[in-house]
Amino acid sequence: MTGRKINALAFFLSFVLAAFLISCVSSTYIEKDHTKNLQKLKECKPYTSEAVSFEFQKLVDEDEAALIRSYFKENAGLDLEALAASSKTTWEKSVELACFVAKNIPHDNQKEWLDDRSAISLWEYSRRVKTGFNCRWHSIILSELMLAAGIKNRFITCLPQDKNDGDCHVVNLVWLEELNKWAMIDSDMVEYATDYEGTPLSLEEMREYLIAGKDFYIKVLPGFENYWVAQEAGINYMQAYWAKNLYWFCEHTTYGFGLEGKRTLPGSYVALVPPGYDCSHQSANEVTSNAAAFWDSF
Repeated sequence: MTGRKINALAFFLSFVLAAFLISCVSSTYIEKDHTKNLQKLKECKPYTSEAVSFEFQKLVDEDEAALIRSYFKENAGLDLEALAASSKTTWEKSVELACFVAKNIPHDNQKEWLDDRSAISLWEYSRRVKTGFNCRWHSIILSELMLAAGIKNRFITCLPQDKNDGDCHVVNLVWLEELNKWAMIDSDMVEYATDYEGTPLSLEEMREYLIAGKDFYIKVLPGFENYWVAQEAGINYMQAYWAKNLYWFCEHTTYGFGLEGKRTLPGSYVALVPPGYDCSHQSANEVTSNAAAFWDSF
């Protein structure tokens, strides 16, 4: 399976169509299948240490970062330069930016398609179309804002085992230098996950917790304490949702701006799957079962 080549365009188009059409999903089947999806995770074969042919590239355009900082300060009252220079921790800065996105842009299906999906274009769309947009666009704008503030991050597509389930989720992972670890943050569903002591968890850790039968805790972003996700039913839904969508993952191999839409950067799309899982229904350039290479080489 190492480095096998698959049709990237087929994956991208099928994924985008699913995310575009199914961003508001009824919770009925998700919660009903909670136990079944947990069992699917527990039955996965362990990840491997197989050789990989992909590598991650850091291609952050500092001119683009400066443009984003200038634009958002002038047009949105968001001072990314001041945030970057503050004494706040990386997690505190990331939460502040996630709150900015969540408070200004609701979760919804897009009303139109954009060829240019940069932070600036997405922000201008959100000012024109007040109903918001889906998780993928949330993750793109948040990623570029964090990059412009000097915060290392990536956005990850989280997918289910069921090939007939078109619903997936896209969130950000933030590198917390102070803790030497990744942490998941989700401006679309205004949530993140922690362990018992309140330490933010990565997607990898969340998956490991579920497989081991351990609890992780869904927390909402500050200011969203009355949002539906903060209620008992919302927390139960998110637990079931994550049990479904932590089966396999995809991400870009490039770290930078302009990863989607009018893409000019090199790089490809890589999938992390349990050994033996066939993801050819939604394909990436590369497929691996080496979790360490996928999560830690970035």
